[in-house]
Amino acid sequence: MKAIRIHEYGDATTLRLEEIPPLVAGDNQLLVRVRDAGVNPIDWKIRQGYSRRVIPVKFPLTIGQDFAGEVVAPRTGIHDFATGDRVFGFADGTYAEYATAPASTLALIPISMDFATAASIPTAGSVALQVIRDAAGARPGMTILIHGAAGGVGSYASQIAQKLGARLIGTASGADIDYLKSIGIAEVIDYQLEHFQERVRGVDAVVDLVGGETLARSYSVVKKGGLLASTVGPIDQSVASRAGIRALLVMMKRSASDLAELARLVQQGAVKPRLALTLDLSQAQQAQELSETGKAQGKVILKVA
Repeated sequence: MKAIRIHEYGDATTLRLEEIPPLVAGDNQLLVRVRDAGVNPIDWKIRQGYSRRVIPVKFPLTIGQDFAGEVVAPRTGIHDFATGDRVFGFADGTYAEYATAPASTLALIPISMDFATAASIPTAGSVALQVIRDAAGARPGMTILIHGAAGGVGSYASQIAQKLGARLIGTASGADIDYLKSIGIAEVIDYQLEHFQERVRGVDAVVDLVGGETLARSYSVVKKGGLLASTVGPIDQSVASRAGIRALLVMMKRSASDLAELARLVQQGAVKPRLALTLDLSQAQQAQELSETGKAQGKVILKVA
């Protein structure tokens, strides 16, 4: 089977398309045929070694965690999926023709949904759902400021927050401003032209998907008793305490029920994944470079089969 692997940490040139031995699913796992794989920042961060202390790896390593495809062979005792079922979610090494995954990280693809759309959902959609629904507790009457509102996670977060009835303020620039307005966000701040803290005061929650100075300047715009939730961090609890707000770092959890909920939202039209382009598996280097440089406006998908 074909797979994109790395043999050492490094830049995108370390990605190699190789022929590797067939996979065998372990206990409580399914063997899946990958049709499309989603490209995420975590993929190239692992490749570069940024996450080596948190996510240790063994080389050679097949890259990727998001996919959409079909069940090839469920192990004995797995009753939720059958051979041939169209599924999406999280698996080990999805830049490949086949991958293995536990049933707890998969969901069925709705009949009307194509593989590329399904492959765009798992990581970005799950992070967005968990930070908006669970951390921020979005609801009618709330005002939420989302930094990076048009990005991979942000585009999902913006739409989910609106679905839950919150009033949104988004930060973005360039063509992303028009995109946010097209999905109904009336108040958009161009971060290249103005500082958000000069326009925003007393919001119920800030969802930070950017980090750095943007995160540092966000504590002051949250009302007392409000929340600052970041997916990138680091959180400064001393600053949060002085501001009288809660602050937390949100870590995504792989959840089959969340995947199913996201699929329902997409199927209903409440959430529309922002797809940038689809490349062939052999173009994994280009795909990761687009993600790493932020030049792709939307999700990059690798077509595997």
